[in-house]
Amino acid sequence: MSNIDRSLEKINYIKLLIFLFVFIIITITLISVLILPNIKKYRTARANYDQALVHKIRVQGVLDQRDKELKKLSLDNKKIFDSFGHKFNQEEFTTFANQFFSKVSLKEVKQSEHTKEFRVYELNVTSSLKTPVKFYKFLNALNHYQNLIQADFPIDLKSNGDLIYSTFKIKVYGLAAVKKQ
Repeated sequence: MSNIDRSLEKINYIKLLIFLFVFIIITITLISVLILPNIKKYRTARANYDQALVHKIRVQGVLDQRDKELKKLSLDNKKIFDSFGHKFNQEEFTTFANQFFSKVSLKEVKQSEHTKEFRVYELNVTSSLKTPVKFYKFLNALNHYQNLIQADFPIDLKSNGDLIYSTFKIKVYGLAAVKKQ
């Protein structure tokens, strides 16, 4: 017996070509059925992702800019925000107003539909001056009061020669008023 390998002589090349051809057809079919549609879906998904990423980056930039503006406004208007949080006390306000006027009375006006976010008070004051300087000092001092208060029109100033009588409305803005709705 000889040790020479003769297995290659028995190979049928036509069968081998047929199997190779079938293998190539099956491989191409599987690639076209399974992989190509997924490549199209991947490209579409990738394009959507890239577009969403660009949009997200733009929106993030706007959000960061607005956040910086908000922080700056919060720092610039800290007193106003603190004023919103401070609960209005009528007794404290009358004591404050008594520094400028000789006689002060404060009564709350019934809230109307369009003034639900704040409370409206009517302030009746009597000053014993011939000029309304104390009145203007009072309006100036309202800017430094612990609540956010707006003196509203009409401001009625009447004089009988010695005394100046004034009546006007104030609006007190605050979060406590909003919570009571």
